[in-house]
Amino acid sequence: MRRAWPTALFGFALLLVGCAQVAPLTRAPATISEDDLDGVTTRDEAVRRFGEPAEIRSSDIGPVLVYRRTAVVDINPNHFYGVDYDERYRQYELLLLYVDAEGKIVRRSVERE
Repeated sequence: MRRAWPTALFGFALLLVGCAQVAPLTRAPATISEDDLDGVTTRDEAVRRFGEPAEIRSSDIGPVLVYRRTAVVDINPNHFYGVDYDERYRQYELLLLYVDAEGKIVRRSVERE
């Protein structure tokens, strides 16, 4: 009976890793409107309001916080619940927040993903 526990734990660990590969856990894109951006002036405020960025890049100014947000929302219910459910129908854009050495946001830009 004692030898079954390590084997069972190992099997469970393999199952978790396999499930993560088949259906990876991903964060939903942030819902950031232009009105939300007006009140954000520092890096700390951006992280507090929008969560951790999807990516952090570097620029000549300093770090760039990259947030991914939905650009097109399909109103067709089959898109979400039926046979049309596919990632390629969704469109996202990248919101880039340029931060200087003091932590202030000095520039914003939007790119298509």
